[in-house]
Amino acid sequence: MGFIERRSRPNRAMAVVVNASLDILATRGRASAAEFLADAHVPLPVIARVLSEPERRRRADQR
Repeated sequence: MGFIERRSRPNRAMAVVVNASLDILATRGRASAAEFLADAHVPLPVIARVLSEPERRRRADQR
């Protein structure tokens, strides 16, 4: 039997977008980060969680 690799986030593209938004949050603020996430078609509940609840971010996303 083969080994199935499991990753912490199944959608790598979303991970890249979320990480970029955290950089934007730190440098340009919440509004710019929210706009970036919305333009990337990130669901609103995810945008709210990422920007407003840092304690709920995935460990790899902690900043």
